[in-house]
Amino acid sequence: MVSMVKGSEAMFDRRRRIIREARKILSEEGPQGLNIRTLGKRANVSTRTIYNAFGSKETVIALAIHSYFEKFITGLRFDEDAYSFEGALIRQVTSSSRDIDIPNYMLAIADLYFSHTLHPDIRAVLHYFATRPWIKWLKITEKSKQLEQGIDLNDLLSDISNIQYARINEWTSGMMSDVEFLRKTLISVLTTLAGATCGEAHDDVRRAMREVTGNTARWQELLSQARKCIDIAVDQAPAKATA
Repeated sequence: MVSMVKGSEAMFDRRRRIIREARKILSEEGPQGLNIRTLGKRANVSTRTIYNAFGSKETVIALAIHSYFEKFITGLRFDEDAYSFEGALIRQVTSSSRDIDIPNYMLAIADLYFSHTLHPDIRAVLHYFATRPWIKWLKITEKSKQLEQGIDLNDLLSDISNIQYARINEWTSGMMSDVEFLRKTLISVLTTLAGATCGEAHDDVRRAMREVTGNTARWQELLSQARKCIDIAVDQAPAKATA
């Protein structure tokens, strides 16, 4: 992927301005509103400058999404350790809850993820954001031999990523409500994990599945906790995500 630090200081400033304006367009209009000519006008650069700096429109979109989520993620604070199941669970619910706040961004992400011409480096970035909540817990689970025999961790993470973007695609297409998206996404991920784990890890996953499918107070507590984390991160952000 294009380096954001390679080149002169002037080029770095132009790249940063281009990415900032791309984030604004994605937030306001979605991916269909982002074209290179409009972006150049808003960033006060030529279309040639954009292509020289990034190579393609897809790369601009991917970097805009990456910078948006990195800025947001750095503001999140959780009580639960990321290596614990509870820590992974609340991070997943928080990630999906944030998705419903930014439908235009998620539409852009789904369009990118399912593109047959997407550069592997960009796909890797999208894959990372989808699987980030579970990576540390799953590595501990693998180390403690609580993955079922024959389960490859990288393949499992790919399944988790594919499932989430499929749900995002359904949701941004109007096939389900926000509430349905949150619940179905988590159930799909947990169902995959239930089939891949054993021992205590499997018990934790099954318990969470019962809580989510049963619409228990615990499910409502998770949603409330996720929303609180998001609100704090947004309030403490040094600048608006679209700025």
